[in-house]
Amino acid sequence: MKKLAVVLAVAVVGLLAFNYATTGELTLTPSFSKSEEEVAVRDLQDAFDVARKQFAQAHRAAGVSGIDTSADADAAVSSVKRIKRELESLRKKLSEDRAKRSAGELSQALRAFEKDL
Repeated sequence: MKKLAVVLAVAVVGLLAFNYATTGELTLTPSFSKSEEEVAVRDLQDAFDVARKQFAQAHRAAGVSGIDTSADADAAVSSVKRIKRELESLRKKLSEDRAKRSAGELSQALRAFEKDL
């Protein structure tokens, strides 16, 4: 009986970890069906992550090697500005609470990134 309880506990923890890794939500039941609005916000989030990594890489390369990487940094900053414009136009059209919440979190992350610049 003890072994069964341990196996069930491990299975539940594994399911929680899998769902969190794939959907970003800590639930027992996966919700893979995301609406178009959530997908659009998630696409902007992914683009922002790429731009942030590009900026960080340019910053590191400039610090380590002393090479001028301002073009890479400028490209990342213009990507962030484009993402911000697209997010603002998308936020006007959002109707779902989850998509609005995700868009708000992305907007805060964009503001924090611009503040750190």
